[in-house]
Amino acid sequence: MNFVYAATLKKRFTCYGHFYLWQPVLQDQTFPCRSLLEIVDSTIEVERLSESKPDCVVIMMNPGSSHPFDASYIPETIEFPEKPFIAHTSLTPTQPDNTQYQIMRIALVKNWHHVRVLNLSDLRDPKSVSFMQRVEVLAETMGGTMHSLFCEERTLERNHLLSRAAGAPILLGWGQARGLLPLARRCMEELKKEKTYTVLSAVDPLLNAHPSPMMQSKKELWLKQMLDALDDVR
Repeated sequence: MNFVYAATLKKRFTCYGHFYLWQPVLQDQTFPCRSLLEIVDSTIEVERLSESKPDCVVIMMNPGSSHPFDASYIPETIEFPEKPFIAHTSLTPTQPDNTQYQIMRIALVKNWHHVRVLNLSDLRDPKSVSFMQRVEVLAETMGGTMHSLFCEERTLERNHLLSRAAGAPILLGWGQARGLLPLARRCMEELKKEKTYTVLSAVDPLLNAHPSPMMQSKKELWLKQMLDALDDVR
């Protein structure tokens, strides 16, 4: 396949995210989070995104450094589980990153107009080591797993976000760090009845190759392997 560069992809696709501040039960601290990212082309009405069923759902590690385009945007504060939410109507344009460009390249080949990106964790942290340390500490606190869409308390929201067009695939790409195993195990328990597509990892069956490795050749290899895996998806 031709490797399409970011300048072209940004003309075809736009990203919208739902950002929020998470305040765990009985804690004063809040954590910056993003619960989903919608990647859409011009055929999709942005105003109806929360009701739209995507052509594909992708599940990755966490939102990293994802942020709204508008630096003055103030996200809402959510206290799980007292104020759970399902529909996400407060979407704002976001700056895409290299990983999302990889997903756009797949979408171009498959002619997908709407891809929904979810994560094992909503916590926004660009450093995987500090992210996993935070997840480990939170797991020991009351309600400390609710940054993950795959926790039991967020079942209604999860079901809503996983709903998709008929035949739409679920792609997995959260990487190969062993520290992700507890989150990955919980996720796969919820997806056990779903057919998923991934580039397998030799590290552990619950892990998989990240869509955007550092080297250009590895990026292209991931694209080829994922497209090969998706050969039966039209």
